[in-house]
Amino acid sequence: MTRARTHAAAPRHLLFKGLTGLLLGFPLALWLSWLLMYGGALAGPMPVRDQLAMWLAVGLWGAAPCVAFLARSRRQCIVLFLLANLAALLAWKLLQ
Repeated sequence: MTRARTHAAAPRHLLFKGLTGLLLGFPLALWLSWLLMYGGALAGPMPVRDQLAMWLAVGLWGAAPCVAFLARSRRQCIVLFLLANLAALLAWKLLQ
């Protein structure tokens, strides 16, 4: 009975981690894209900088659910994404 319960709980953890990566990965991808394109080494004027920032955000957002599955628990997943969002937001505010 315990064995059946742990197998039934596994998909819920996967769904939670995937949704966490999608929902909290979106603002993180936007802030990281801005930091890399406008606050980082490529801060100078470039004609394609806006296009690079746009496509970089898509790639980062796509990688966020993949990274979410590396967390050991639901709590660790959400805490790490919230801390990453907070750090990116603070860096964005600092460099703005």
